[in-house]
Amino acid sequence: MLLHTFQHIPGVGPWREKDLWSKGIRTWDDFPDGGIVISRKADVIARERIAVAREALARRDLKELARLVPPREHWRLFPEFQDDAVYFDIETDGSQTQVPTVVSLFDTAGLHVFVQGRNMDALPEAMAARRLWVTFNGSCFDVPVLKEYFGEKRFPVPEAHIDLRFVTRRLGLGGGLKEIEEKLGVGRPPHLKGANGYDAVLLWRAYLRRGDVAALRYLVEYNLYDSFQLRSLMDLAYNKGADDLNLDVPRLKVFERGDLLYDVSRLLLELGPTPSDVDTLARVRAMEQDS
Repeated sequence: MLLHTFQHIPGVGPWREKDLWSKGIRTWDDFPDGGIVISRKADVIARERIAVAREALARRDLKELARLVPPREHWRLFPEFQDDAVYFDIETDGSQTQVPTVVSLFDTAGLHVFVQGRNMDALPEAMAARRLWVTFNGSCFDVPVLKEYFGEKRFPVPEAHIDLRFVTRRLGLGGGLKEIEEKLGVGRPPHLKGANGYDAVLLWRAYLRRGDVAALRYLVEYNLYDSFQLRSLMDLAYNKGADDLNLDVPRLKVFERGDLLYDVSRLLLELGPTPSDVDTLARVRAMEQDS
């Protein structure tokens, strides 16, 4: 896909890029060394930018490629750097300060869950290990919340960030994450259908106030789906984008979550009560007896 991209050239937007394709200049290799394609001056710059991008791709310099390619087209970077990606989503406590309660990550190493009061402090380092971030509305919500919570000095900055909310919207797929999943045939299991962000707040409050581990497990499962479903959505969105552009590039095999479900079950079972949870439950029982 990147080899077909010309929008890293100043003055080349979607329309002019398609015009180049229609003239038989489908890839960087097709851009002629001589003659006039765009204009004499623009062609000099175009050849320079193509050379810079070619070198960046050869050394797998995602940061440089993300700088060259307009942010709206960063989805085109995905096939080359999918092994460097992390898909993540957060839940918060619903307060004005928006404290993160549960954060789930999915990458080539598997699933990772970070829970407030347990291991949330390890999140920045885990996210720093991946240079391509994939979210849904993460640029507007998840990342600002985490940056505010951990502080700009500690919270990492990715080399590229693909926010699927805006990618899917450009592809004509409006609505929220769960609505889009249903449209694309990758909806959630029945027991999670209908659950929403406010339910996540209520589940956290139930866990916090009563040490309700069952509530925590449901919350974590809900959040896990918010993270690893992004992999399937990314694959589907990329393929649809390639279809819409009518480009002769390999389509991605859409990720299937079946292999992950055992890991989901294992993670949920590991979320046993902490000593603090046991103390909370004991206090709640004592209060009930006193009343």
